[in-house]
Amino acid sequence: MYAIKLAFKNVRARKSSLVIILFIAFAIALLVLSNAIFDGTDNGIEKTFVNSFTGNIVIRPESRYPLSLFGDETPVTGELSTIPNLIPYADILECVKNTNGIKETTSQISGAAALNIKGVHIAKALFGVNAEEYCKMMSGIIIKEGRVYASDEQGIMLSENSIEEIKKNTGVTLKIGDSVQLITANGTSFTIRSATLTGIYTYSVQNATLDRIALINPQILRDLMGTRDASLSQMDLEEDQIDLIESDIDLDDLFSDAEDFFSEESEPDELLKAFTEENELNEGKEIFEEAESSVWSYIICRTEDKASEEALINVLNYQFKKNEWPVQAINWRTSAGGTVYLIYYLRIIFNIGIILILATGFIVVNNTLTISSLTRVCETGTLRALGAKRNFIASQFFLETAFLTVTAGILGCILGYIINAILLKTGIQINNMYLAQLFGGSTLSTVITLKNIAMCMVLSVLLAFIGWFYPVYIALHVSPIEAMRGQI
Repeated sequence: MYAIKLAFKNVRARKSSLVIILFIAFAIALLVLSNAIFDGTDNGIEKTFVNSFTGNIVIRPESRYPLSLFGDETPVTGELSTIPNLIPYADILECVKNTNGIKETTSQISGAAALNIKGVHIAKALFGVNAEEYCKMMSGIIIKEGRVYASDEQGIMLSENSIEEIKKNTGVTLKIGDSVQLITANGTSFTIRSATLTGIYTYSVQNATLDRIALINPQILRDLMGTRDASLSQMDLEEDQIDLIESDIDLDDLFSDAEDFFSEESEPDELLKAFTEENELNEGKEIFEEAESSVWSYIICRTEDKASEEALINVLNYQFKKNEWPVQAINWRTSAGGTVYLIYYLRIIFNIGIILILATGFIVVNNTLTISSLTRVCETGTLRALGAKRNFIASQFFLETAFLTVTAGILGCILGYIINAILLKTGIQINNMYLAQLFGGSTLSTVITLKNIAMCMVLSVLLAFIGWFYPVYIALHVSPIEAMRGQI
């Protein structure tokens, strides 16, 4: 107790104490504020992507190459890689839905095609989804014109910025109800399909990455990507059923002259044969439709508000491994893939700048603490000459340094919190597109967390230790007589 009182008295007596406290407090306040900006940036980017196209967790097939919601993320492969399908889809979907913490799901297939507008080709990433289910989950999507396409409708939806891009490049302003031609290349051949524009939408936070996306009926995308035949390999079908499915018979026209079978001259055996053929063809059609409905490459999941994404990913991957399913759960960052690289590099540059500023400040702070302690070597020699033990001297110096840094740390956290509150109340607008992407919105948003405050206080204690260790080490290894003379 006496050591504490003496340390407090010494701190109050030194004129430099206030300067040291204010200096450290300013550095801590800057750290609190910069961390609040970083946390706000993380939250902003996550909110933008999670609410727009990634969800919280994505279930994808295992793959030899990096695989995001846009497909192969390998920089240059020389050829387009085929996105594998989820197998067995129905079992995987049931497992995901039955996992505690998963709020809702929607399935997706991905591809790429060129929109052919007056001979001008505009590349788009196509997301084949159930539009109603998808837009309900993605709260960041706002329908501006038209509506979402129905599940049985050959529809496509484009963003407002995509409509503007098309107008800029072709002079054509697409309107609701217009037919949009899509083209994909496969070697020397091309696949062409048409879709009806049913809706024009925008995002709550604008982002160049999101403007690459077009939402389309999954059946059109399956046609474009040639996944109809692939879907059959996922089911155990009899040879005669596959022949029925792959036949060129038009099911709608097959029985257009059905009266020939049911005429008075028809024999019972002929009627039975016709009825059997019709049932077999209908059965083949149903099997085909069932096979196609299971062709999905991703399951996008939204989690409960308080659920831990990391914990859920571990639980899901454990279930997948247990069932020997070749799929895996990934977080929203991984599912966004290379589309977040620009934002990532902007954040690195921003972080480096702040770290350099803080490092410079803390070097100055540490030197100030060290010089302050070294000037008291004469006092140390006197105390040792009077019989003070090494432990007493060391503890005395540490308590004094701790008083300075901890007080400054608390003051710095309070100051940082006040500045953060002022920034939030001011509502600083961000007009630069890249900065808006970095901060996840058009308004600067900062977040102070307990982790942020705790880290700053730990840093204050670390400063106390660094500022105490070296001068005490020097002072205690100098003889009392030399210390009293100020000889180090």
